[in-house]
Amino acid sequence: MTVLAWLEDAVRRLSRPEEVDLGNGDWPHHPMSLADGHCGLAVLFARAGDRTPELRAAAHDHLATAATSRRPPVENLFDGLPSLGFAARSAARAEGDYRGVLAKIDPHVLRLAGNVLGAEETRLLAREPGARMACYDVTSGLTGIGRYLLAAGPPARPVLERLLRYLVRLTDPVRVRGHRVPGWWTPDPSLLANPVAHPDGHLNLGMAHGISGPLALLALCHADGVVVEGHDEAIHRVTTWLLSRRGTDEHGRYWPALVPLDDEVAGTADALPPSRVAWCYGAPGVARAVQLAGIALDEPEWEAEARSTLRAAFRRPREQWGLRDASLCHGSAGVLHATRLVLGADADVLPALYDHLLDQRDGHTVVTVPPDRPGFLDGAAGTFLALHDHLAPVLSPASLPWDAALVLR
Repeated sequence: MTVLAWLEDAVRRLSRPEEVDLGNGDWPHHPMSLADGHCGLAVLFARAGDRTPELRAAAHDHLATAATSRRPPVENLFDGLPSLGFAARSAARAEGDYRGVLAKIDPHVLRLAGNVLGAEETRLLAREPGARMACYDVTSGLTGIGRYLLAAGPPARPVLERLLRYLVRLTDPVRVRGHRVPGWWTPDPSLLANPVAHPDGHLNLGMAHGISGPLALLALCHADGVVVEGHDEAIHRVTTWLLSRRGTDEHGRYWPALVPLDDEVAGTADALPPSRVAWCYGAPGVARAVQLAGIALDEPEWEAEARSTLRAAFRRPREQWGLRDASLCHGSAGVLHATRLVLGADADVLPALYDHLLDQRDGHTVVTVPPDRPGFLDGAAGTFLALHDHLAPVLSPASLPWDAALVLR
């Protein structure tokens, strides 16, 4: 059996919503979720249906199952109605597909964005430093919602522009402990460390929770013609900060996962250790954000730096890459896909990433990440999507590509 045939067979095992176990309660999950529920599986089957049309029915079945579930208490791009709306847009292939459900969802997403923006605008007006990652990031905050609004088109434009103005203001310097630092400084604990490891807060570089996500959204909107006052300056400010916070070792330049306040003030970010290699944190996600910024502002040097820094990450011994599974978020599937976008489909490192992913096939991480986990971010659906696009890179007719959820496109 070829790998592609094996993949299609494995995907079919997730086609019946009533037979998919979302997790036995062993980890947080919700049926109306892009991260770990039926919305993510709908996205998978919509993409797989481009090659195998009979699988499109499964996309609709998963959407219907998600739509009849109760909403989760906290909503963002990866949970609740925004997830359902994203999945519907990603599944649409003809004019008018899912128009009715989107007409009900989009006003809710606009209100959700407006509520978060109102609170953040009040904070900024009061000159109170300290952006909470869950307010601005991709997975929980306004950056993820902003990518949805970009796909929603002209009706969402006023709120999207308001959101972009907020992100522009987020790049303005603030004063923390008497020091002038970038405005995305957060008092939140790092998601990679002990909550008390950085008592004075930090500056997060990651695509999932850090400033690379807002940079990618600013760049994508700019390239799409949605531009607000200060837009170019904000992109330039974030990109030059990211490029100047790299360290250097025998393998080349690298990005740390975060910069603690003390290191930002002292100018010692270049002495921090390199991040793991992942979409959520590390060179694949950050490099894609910098590349998009270079495309948006026609800065080929930024694009070259993004590619060279990503290549340097793969010159490290594999045991230092930090890949422990085949997931999209922090595993080899996300790295494989982001690397294809940054370096191109013929990049020398892709076979090694593909092999790492296949090494998991007979273990537990491709079909089950961990056992019986079928989700988009940390499970089978996301792994299958990255593997599908690697093996059968046929341009999808979707107006909203699945990797837009990762703000990669």
